[in-house]
Amino acid sequence: MNRKLFTIGLACLMALFVISVTQVADAQDKITGPWLWMIAPTDAGQGGAAATDVDSLSVASDGAVTEDMVANNGANEGDKVGDLEWTLGEIAATGGNNVNDAVVAAGLGEGDINDHSSYALITLESGSDQNEVDMRVGSDDSIKVWLNGEEVFKNAVNRGAGDFQDTFQVNIKTGDNLLLVKVGERGGGWSMFVGVDADVTAVYKAPPPPIVNIEGEYLWMIAPTESGQGGANSTDIDSLAVASDDEVTEEMVAKNGAAEGDSVGDYDWTLAELPENGDINAMLVEAGVTDVTDFNDVSSYALITLVSAEAVEGAMMGVSSDDSVKVWLNGEVVHNNAVNRGRGGAGSFQDTFSVNLVKGDNLLLIKVSERGGGWGMFAGINAEVETAYREPAVGTAVEAAGKFVTTWGNLKSKK
Repeated sequence: MNRKLFTIGLACLMALFVISVTQVADAQDKITGPWLWMIAPTDAGQGGAAATDVDSLSVASDGAVTEDMVANNGANEGDKVGDLEWTLGEIAATGGNNVNDAVVAAGLGEGDINDHSSYALITLESGSDQNEVDMRVGSDDSIKVWLNGEEVFKNAVNRGAGDFQDTFQVNIKTGDNLLLVKVGERGGGWSMFVGVDADVTAVYKAPPPPIVNIEGEYLWMIAPTESGQGGANSTDIDSLAVASDDEVTEEMVAKNGAAEGDSVGDYDWTLAELPENGDINAMLVEAGVTDVTDFNDVSSYALITLVSAEAVEGAMMGVSSDDSVKVWLNGEVVHNNAVNRGRGGAGSFQDTFSVNLVKGDNLLLIKVSERGGGWGMFAGINAEVETAYREPAVGTAVEAAGKFVTTWGNLKSKK
């Protein structure tokens, strides 16, 4: 269809992988929703321009919810910020008080609301990348806009508005684009107008389940690299093949698994649980794999089976690593990041990527190559799975002796 500023018309509830409310474009030019709404108070006399860079969500929730969290991850209808719940509601395409009318209709407040900030959340679905398209906004009073977690526009101003006032360029990516709009209200009218010159469909989508940390019994192996060649340099070097004179390869293990006690070079495959701080070196010392407390120029291999009750397309995985990381799922490379870095804290994942799970067993192999200093990893997934150690049915001289299965309780949210 022709590119044009669009308006959202009727909305319908749809049963999808996530619950969504879809909005169909018509001949008008403003996104009327339904948006997902929240409001948060400011200090008296400090609404509007003065509150533009104040994280009112964080203040209202004592830090439990932040603007950055919502801009990156969205929110669920019914989730709370302080005493209020995120609520769906449409906004009129005209009028100088349409935000006030919308949030009152949504049950978030009463009467003439002043010294507050509104937050309106919606997803723009696109069938293709669309770069440097015009987004237009108007606001009473100040406005701040995030797209896909990045701040793309801000105007700390006290003004009235009945239509578009500001134009700026944004990049729309293929798929979902999360849009968050904050409007700070000082007094009098409270309004918001948003449009985008792109071929998109606006939809409320509940965010996908969070990625939770896999904290279970992995089967571990280590293989030294050449001096000075650990980390990023060894990401695509098959250290298992080097250590075993090609008797064992990364491809073999990624497809078939390994048996506890089998050897690769000077080391045996060993079951051990990754500690909460993700310290691979300390864990391997405690498990008796090595007595080297600061092992450098070495690659670790962590093997585990994710057991899914059903096939899942588009599950999100997350990894953090010190240093480089390579991930296989069911024998296929699904992620590769040849980097030298610290693994960061346990509160977030450095890399996220999409994977497909089959019903039943899904063999996961994670390689972390260490150059020097710290050595560790975190790994997680947002699908409901159990973790298991499976002895391979083929490719091993060790007779299968059963399995060890942990429960979903061992997939713990990252703190």
